[in-house]
Amino acid sequence: MKIKTLKFIDKSSQWTLSKTIFDDLTLLVGASGVGKTQILMSILKIRSIAKGESINGANWEIEFSIRPKANYKWTGEFNVVNESKFSIKGDDSEANKPVLISEKITLNKKVIASRTSKRITFNGKRTPLLSSNDSLVYLFKEEKMIAPIFLGFQDILFSDQTGSKERPSRFNGDLIDAVSIINKYKDLEDIRNSNLSIETKLFLAMQNCKNMAKIIKHRYIDIFPFVEDIKYAPLKDGLTPSIMKDVPFIQIKEQGVDDWVISSSISSGMYRTLMHLSELYLCPKNSVILIDEFENSLGINCIDELTMDLLTSNDRNIQFILTSHHPYIINKINFKNWQIVTRNGSVVTTRNADKVFNFSATRQKAFTILTQSAEFNTGQTKV
Repeated sequence: MKIKTLKFIDKSSQWTLSKTIFDDLTLLVGASGVGKTQILMSILKIRSIAKGESINGANWEIEFSIRPKANYKWTGEFNVVNESKFSIKGDDSEANKPVLISEKITLNKKVIASRTSKRITFNGKRTPLLSSNDSLVYLFKEEKMIAPIFLGFQDILFSDQTGSKERPSRFNGDLIDAVSIINKYKDLEDIRNSNLSIETKLFLAMQNCKNMAKIIKHRYIDIFPFVEDIKYAPLKDGLTPSIMKDVPFIQIKEQGVDDWVISSSISSGMYRTLMHLSELYLCPKNSVILIDEFENSLGINCIDELTMDLLTSNDRNIQFILTSHHPYIINKINFKNWQIVTRNGSVVTTRNADKVFNFSATRQKAFTILTQSAEFNTGQTKV
């Protein structure tokens, strides 16, 4: 899947994203608080709508492609339901759910599904009125014309490893019955296309796809030369409770250190780097990967190498949409891939940096011009 453009309005708060254009690699840059993270959250909200969730006050227009020459446009609008700020999440009663006011899906400009409050049409034929809380993508997800859309939205991944620093000494719950999961996912593509966590995919690669595991391991050692080896195996310290003696943990072996370092003791930057690498190599083909503040918890050596991996990982047709404040990341990525994010009140606007500044200079000069601009420093859209 490739997201081409997005417009989004949260009518409950009046937050508005003007039409934004995305490339295979898009870096959202701008001052703190302008809405970079909210843009990623808007994409995730649309993914949730595709999965059958009701999003209060959501009004969206998204253009995307699933395969060459298959260009889709999906628009829709939920009504606004008054919600208490103290309401309990998980109240799924129908009376509290927003309903869809309108919706339309086109393929190469031909309408394949649409709805109003009184009618639903699919493939040119009127259908019985179905749930007004569920999107057409979800309702018709088994139909041949809609199934690729539903599956495409499942491959939008939010890469969030920022909590790794706070993770406790823990085990991966997926692996309590490790033998069963090893037998279920033996092929690399099965592992990639599963809905399993990145940690679990890494474990399965180490068990069933030795060549891929070796690639990830060697790439990791390139970044951290003091690491000799990585394994995902039960502990052998003699102190593990018997109930957990067969549960595997991520462990690394460092030069000059006798004991293996367990995942909970690995530094947050090293752990996050391993998860990012695993995600790059083990995500499904045609994925859309969203990364917020890519630099968090990463040292300059990690940033350098991981940014390079992002720039060279298009062999599986992966789209990346990133946010970053870090000068090194911004400077490393071609200015043609920068989208400058600014706002005027609740309206957020994005503009391609090359068009804003008409760059005709070196990348370093372009970076200097960007960081000295009022748009980048104030975050305000010129009126």
